[in-house]
Amino acid sequence: MMHHLPSSDSAKGPGSLRHHHRAAAILTLALAIPLAAPPAPAAAQYTQSPAPSAWSVENATLVQGDGSRTEGVTVVVRNGIIEALGPDVQPPADARRISWDEGTLYLYPGLIDGHGNAPTTFPTPNRENVESWHPTREVQNFTAHRRAADWLTGGGETLSDHRRHGVLASGVFPGRGPIPGQASFILHDPGARSAAQLVLEPSIGLVLSFQGAQGVYPATLMAVHAMIRQSFMDAEHHAGRMAGFAQDSRGRTPVAQDPDLDLLHRAAQGDIPVFFRADGPEFVRRVLSLSDEIGFRPVVVGAQGSGPLAEELARRDVPVLLSADLDSPSAWDPEDDGALSPEAGRERARLVPLYETAGELEAAGVRFAITSGGQGGSTLLSGVRRYMEYGLSEEGALRALTLTPAELMAAPDLGRIQEGMAATFIVTDRELLEEGVRVAWSFVNGHAEEGQEPRANNAVAEGTDDLSPGDVVGAWRGSLESDQIPAMPISIELRRDGSELAGEATGEGIDTMALQDIRIEGGQLLFTVPFNVQEMSGSMEFRGAVEGDVMRGTGSIRSPAANFDFRFTMNRTPGGDR
Repeated sequence: MMHHLPSSDSAKGPGSLRHHHRAAAILTLALAIPLAAPPAPAAAQYTQSPAPSAWSVENATLVQGDGSRTEGVTVVVRNGIIEALGPDVQPPADARRISWDEGTLYLYPGLIDGHGNAPTTFPTPNRENVESWHPTREVQNFTAHRRAADWLTGGGETLSDHRRHGVLASGVFPGRGPIPGQASFILHDPGARSAAQLVLEPSIGLVLSFQGAQGVYPATLMAVHAMIRQSFMDAEHHAGRMAGFAQDSRGRTPVAQDPDLDLLHRAAQGDIPVFFRADGPEFVRRVLSLSDEIGFRPVVVGAQGSGPLAEELARRDVPVLLSADLDSPSAWDPEDDGALSPEAGRERARLVPLYETAGELEAAGVRFAITSGGQGGSTLLSGVRRYMEYGLSEEGALRALTLTPAELMAAPDLGRIQEGMAATFIVTDRELLEEGVRVAWSFVNGHAEEGQEPRANNAVAEGTDDLSPGDVVGAWRGSLESDQIPAMPISIELRRDGSELAGEATGEGIDTMALQDIRIEGGQLLFTVPFNVQEMSGSMEFRGAVEGDVMRGTGSIRSPAANFDFRFTMNRTPGGDR
């Protein structure tokens, strides 16, 4: 049993499923219940309970980003700082205490997603009267001056899904195109009330890619190469004119400021890094060749399949932000040692070099961090586990999720847990890289947020012990209900995706949304459905037992507005055969 006093500042859930009609009305009603409570007496000045004076997480195993560990640790957090840390620390009397009888809690530095995401709204370029051969910079996506931080929307409440997956900081990129702008670095602080309060560094470097513009020059790879080269030459020429006018203005007209060219000139001088998106050996070679020609300091972003260049990347000390957004096999089953069909053989030949990339970078000594590839927290750990199956060590994985991205983002303190430092870490119910790990608590600058209820490693839920993916595939329809809401219809469809399960959820007036975290544990099926209603995001977490064509179980709705449990029953529909 997990022990702690109730936390009123808990906020959880991803968000992107939009509900309308009946399902929307039911969820809106459910989430509005806490908001409709009678007002507090006039003397009360708080709409929620104040945070405790201190927190203590007790009898935990501390695992640092380099893999070193200390057992039986207690950590005390006060005023946003780790006040005490160690095996002999006594919890102060005023602390809200967190402990767990059924198992061991683990403390890890918060995960850092060097190429993550956050809610942003970038301006739409005006294409009116724009000729394809002579477009504006905005239409070309040549907006080097643009910083991702300036287009963030919402505060810390919008990043609850990232924290639920242990990701406490992210690099946010400025969009698509050849020179879209500058990446920013943000901290997923639940206490941040505005987008500006999330930003640790508004510019960590310039972003480039080989993506062409849409419908205008440069639309092809050759044109993108030419445009990037020409832009850097223009930047050098512009800087020369500026310097010449500053030295002697006689006989010269003033030179207008050009923030785009100024940024490119700084990058060419090596003053700021260039985060260059590229996958595969061919495109990584193109990045290295351009950096030799122009002089910028590259950080390769994406880099899947770059293993053949690992030795060169290490020799040149070129860092890598390796994407964990890996394709899953469909025709090829990695667990099947039998003869492969031609289609499965081709797929295996394509995917294995991608899966081996992290292990090859580690073996060569490349400085690399593993990222979600711009997809967010739910992608990160599943991709890391795939990399570990194909050669990445556990120590290398931990370092690539904590220490190395902290260094590359110029925030080294985020990569370790230490007395006297800011309290930014996660608490899990098992080893971080184990399948089924849950983030029970996250702390960001001392702001605590409760996550998922821990589960003991040996916990076995009721259900069929030999439940297999084949037993759950198909189309299911039913409803969920609880004391807080009337029956709400919901439908899901589950299918095999290679050796894994994939699926979607929908309902009356609900747009289709991919299921997340689908797995079979203890003879039961578990999955998560994210939602967004009236600008309130959250998730519905399902756990069900399957008997024939009937699925029954329980779950929970988690959102900043309301948290409660529900029951559900679903039946496999005709045409939803296994």
